[in-house]
Amino acid sequence: MVDRPRLGGGGAAAERLLLARWVFPVGRPPIQDGAVATRRGAIAGVGTRREMLAAWPGARHLDLGDVALLPGLVNCHTHLELPGPPIEAPGDSFARWLIAVIQRRQQMPLAAQETQAETNARALLASGTTAVGEVSSTGQSLAPLLRVGLRGVLYREVLGLAPGEASSRAQAARSDLERLGQATRGSLFRIGLSPHSPYGLSEELFAECRALVRAAALPCCIHTAESPDEVVLVCRGDGPLPDLLYPAVGQAPPPRRRARTPVSYLEALGLLEGGPLLIHAVHVDGEDRRRMAARGVRVAHCPRSNARQSDAVAPVSAFLREGIPVGLGTDSLASAPTLDLWDEMRAALAIHGGRLRPAEVLEMATLGGARALGLADQAGSLQVGKRADLVAVPAGGFAPSDPAELLIAGTRGANVLLTMVEGRILHRQIESGPCD
Repeated sequence: MVDRPRLGGGGAAAERLLLARWVFPVGRPPIQDGAVATRRGAIAGVGTRREMLAAWPGARHLDLGDVALLPGLVNCHTHLELPGPPIEAPGDSFARWLIAVIQRRQQMPLAAQETQAETNARALLASGTTAVGEVSSTGQSLAPLLRVGLRGVLYREVLGLAPGEASSRAQAARSDLERLGQATRGSLFRIGLSPHSPYGLSEELFAECRALVRAAALPCCIHTAESPDEVVLVCRGDGPLPDLLYPAVGQAPPPRRRARTPVSYLEALGLLEGGPLLIHAVHVDGEDRRRMAARGVRVAHCPRSNARQSDAVAPVSAFLREGIPVGLGTDSLASAPTLDLWDEMRAALAIHGGRLRPAEVLEMATLGGARALGLADQAGSLQVGKRADLVAVPAGGFAPSDPAELLIAGTRGANVLLTMVEGRILHRQIESGPCD
């Protein structure tokens, strides 16, 4: 069935009609021999080739041939200012890995962080990512993201363990939010706040961040329940984080309440209100999930990063079953070998060992990520009225039985033929045609 404006083709003439062997709308079954109509940077129609040619006879046609056309991928958690390769911590210690990440960042001048962010943003675009949830400690990744043309949310990261510094750190964050907000006015980016983690802030600074988020209705994301070290800290107040990390950054452990889990700790501080994006959420239980679902919390799942930092697997199938939106993220090159979301999809299928279907994983990399970032009204699926963020990849003889499985198994970022944001082609490895 053709998806088009209720006024019909005559009242909304399409500028362009993209024809493909397969169209993956996401949220509805794939369409063999399908087409997508775009108009003024938005999706004007989705359906079979035959239906769409009849509905929009005057549109410029681009027959992409034996390709799959799908929504642009949504990488809902990155740190683009960080370079690779992945850091191998001695003894697989999360605390020691964090120390190494801090040292790597400290060795990078701000100009180098901006250059790295631009390289990484272009790698995202070339591999089919059109929207991103970027956590930035310096703001250096924003200008490259705007230049490259991606959509998304840039979260200003906040850290601080000294209770006496909470007010000044919050004021610095407030000033940065105003500056970044001005820079993104009229762009495809929103600005948010990222109070880093239960182990990265004093409770006083968490309270300041909560007030900032509430006052300006900001998107918020928090690294949560990532490692056993974090669980030990929250439950008992000791372990490798206060023993190793805090001395390495010259800070004493701040006073903190004990909690059953990292999620219950955030709930006690009022930080689950408003449904923040929880990054990782590996070490959670049934009670945590009930709290998360009730608060409208979303999850950024980073399976390759989690495989390095944790001894458990995030309960993603339970999240989905209980109505908690889940998106896929690559995290940084300090914890994952690539920023290629196709690699992340394959890792998710392997790590979850049959508990997730390929169609679910594809949705996590598109519509799930858009929901995680609050962008589902704009991106993540091919639906009339959403923005024309599209990706084309080789179809490679997909079988009608499970085309999503073959799509994920056979696609690499290097295979991406075309990436489009707002109806503009920003990356292409396909012959020129009437779409230019």
